[in-house]
Amino acid sequence: MTDQTLRRVVGVMGTALAVVLGATVLLMLSRGGSGGPTSASASASTASSSTAASGGVGPSGDASPSTLPSASAGGEPSVAPSASAPVSSASPNAVPAAMFTVVGLQLDATDDPAGENRFIKFTSDGPGSVSVKLVSQTPQGTTHICYQAGSKVLTCKDWSKGTFTGKTTQAHTVWRVSVRGTGIATPVVDVTVTYLTEAPEVTIANARFNGTSEPGLNGVQIRFVPRAAGDAHLVATWGGHPFAYEIDTFNETTGDGGPTYPNQGPSTNVDMTTPVTATDTWRLILQNIDPGFGTTDLRATLSWP
Repeated sequence: MTDQTLRRVVGVMGTALAVVLGATVLLMLSRGGSGGPTSASASASTASSSTAASGGVGPSGDASPSTLPSASAGGEPSVAPSASAPVSSASPNAVPAAMFTVVGLQLDATDDPAGENRFIKFTSDGPGSVSVKLVSQTPQGTTHICYQAGSKVLTCKDWSKGTFTGKTTQAHTVWRVSVRGTGIATPVVDVTVTYLTEAPEVTIANARFNGTSEPGLNGVQIRFVPRAAGDAHLVATWGGHPFAYEIDTFNETTGDGGPTYPNQGPSTNVDMTTPVTATDTWRLILQNIDPGFGTTDLRATLSWP
């Protein structure tokens, strides 16, 4: 082999070696560069799995911070409400029961053209039952009693005694009980009401304030049981003629007399409070201490804690 031929062989081999080395470098660079997309894909897969496990929104949507669970102080997860998620309302608190009795209410006769129905009005709160019990103190004569919820008369009965039970599903229901003697009878009755209310109150309309000359038609007596210590509040009106009047209270549970307010007025109305104790049975009496001069309408409202 001549020198010229040797130089040609060496040159061809060098070129081939350069091509091989270049191809090798390109292959290594190509393999090293593919690590970026692969790592990104793995990261995305990991993030997607983490989001799904935590209860958030997956890759198809954006996770809102307000819907992501967070640890509360007790260590339990809590989810804050978002605009798209309904907020559950708190369970309503149970409405407590109250009870009162209108005591010794003498009624007008149905056959008396100047007579009137007596009305007992109260308001129940929340759905529940109402019980109205009628008992006659007098041995003869029956009472025509009607029960009304809102504008609807539920039933009417002619009773000497009996109990009516009604139900309501309304948040607030105004109840009205009317009582009157049947025929020529003028019975004396007790009416006891048990109902659910946040603020116990009763109104008696078309009662009488005829004075000491007609003791059976003179004022009102209300028995009630306060749920808490506080003040009972009496508001009453009796027409345009001023009378002297008296208010007495009794704790029937202990047998002790409560505060007494003798010789008040003369006035055509009263608006006063008197202290009562919790869970004891109390009775309040309002009466005209003047002789009177005939039929005098009385409207009285009593509320208590």
